[in-house]
Amino acid sequence: MSEPVLKVENINVYHGSIHAIKGISFEVYEGEIVTLIGANGAGKSTTLNTVSGLLHPATGSVSFLGESLAKIPPHKIVERGLAQVPEGRRVFAQMTVQENLEMGAYTQGDDIEGDLEKVYGLFPRLKERMRQTAGTLSGGEQRLKTA
Repeated sequence: MSEPVLKVENINVYHGSIHAIKGISFEVYEGEIVTLIGANGAGKSTTLNTVSGLLHPATGSVSFLGESLAKIPPHKIVERGLAQVPEGRRVFAQMTVQENLEMGAYTQGDDIEGDLEKVYGLFPRLKERMRQTAGTLSGGEQRLKTA
């Protein structure tokens, strides 16, 4: 089997004196879809925030494409291609649909226009509404933007 794209090994994370994550390990391979399931307060968000570099484990390690993420700031982790997609419809309500998509593509390099055309090809309804403020889209249309 190939090397994992993402590898989390025995991470322990604390919020002050609270031991929030206790020895979690998992691997994600190319093409896999992996979910974290648990009750409120089980540590799902803490795990994702640790993988994303927003929190730091007291012990253990996180690596992406074979590279340790221990000393890499969150914005550099995003530039390497590892990002969280938040649940819900988090759009910038006062900005247009196109401006929202451009905000999401800021780390993608010089071909943002080409990327926008791909998105509009997948979601033609967004192209029809590209100049509309995102806050006026229906709930389903707002979720398309974050899909």
